Amino acid sequence: MGRQRQTLTLSPRQRQQLEAYLRQQDLQPLQVSRAQTLLFWAAGYSATAIAQQLGTTEDRVYAMRRAFRRLGLTTYLAMPVQGGAPAKLTPAAEAALSHLVADQQQTTWTVRQLAEYLVGAGYISSISHVTVSKALKRLQQAPYAGSRQAA
Repeated sequence: MGRQRQTLTLSPRQRQQLEAYLRQQDLQPLQVSRAQTLLFWAAGYSATAIAQQLGTTEDRVYAMRRAFRRLGLTTYLAMPVQGGAPAKLTPAAEAALSHLVADQQQTTWTVRQLAEYLVGAGYISSISHVTVSKALKRLQQAPYAGSRQAA
């Protein structure tokens, strides 16, 4: 036996609010998906059809519906996008990393040495060399200025 079909009736004001929300330029995909879920739901689409239309799962559609019912439209749309763990590398640590790599005094920083330096200098309590490598790629800098060569 499947779930009982739930319907949603949006007031003209709520529909206008959703449509105005979707016209914003800086929305993340999850925010767009949240608003479209409500519009499709109000149009009579099933959770299965909404999931297929938005490229998500039925469980996710049901979760978005529950959140809307619990929070109301304004709070539902204002919810921050959640996902993953918070960034490990703080802006201060990232700035220090950028400065270290740009500094010409030591030309043989390895990714592991950079990670150890950030921890030792107190910028961060712990960090993986992989995280440092990803940050360097994001900063569009090489992981080290040069290869180890004998002087």
